[in-house]
Amino acid sequence: MPAQNVPLLKRLLRLRVLLLVNVLVLGFLAVSFGREFVRSMEIERDIRGLQERVASLQAKNLEITELSTAFQTESFIEREARLKLGLKRPGEEVVVVHAPTSDASTPAAAAATPEQIIAEASELEPVANPVKWWYYFFDAPQFQALSTL
Repeated sequence: MPAQNVPLLKRLLRLRVLLLVNVLVLGFLAVSFGREFVRSMEIERDIRGLQERVASLQAKNLEITELSTAFQTESFIEREARLKLGLKRPGEEVVVVHAPTSDASTPAAAAATPEQIIAEASELEPVANPVKWWYYFFDAPQFQALSTL
């Protein structure tokens, strides 16, 4: 009986070795498949990004083409010549409308001498920062009056 156990033991060991080899081959195939799957996902993501970029560049190209054709029209060239170069057609009259001037250019403001301006500024008494903070926290109307000066 011990002689029959040896071939059975050898057969079991061979089966275990065969099983181990099969597990190693399956593991190698699984790792290879996983790497290829990840690589194909990255390639698909890159393709989607490039397709989006192509679409945006095509839209930009179309916009540039439209602007180019608009710039070449006679009406655009004439309008730019009128606005930027101040040109006019024969027989037309150009009217320039000036915006109203500010109060600083009125004669009363222009008549003020530097001494008068310094005197008006010196009439305002400077307020110390601690006093300003006191008004800020405890007397809001007084602080607003100081802020408007």
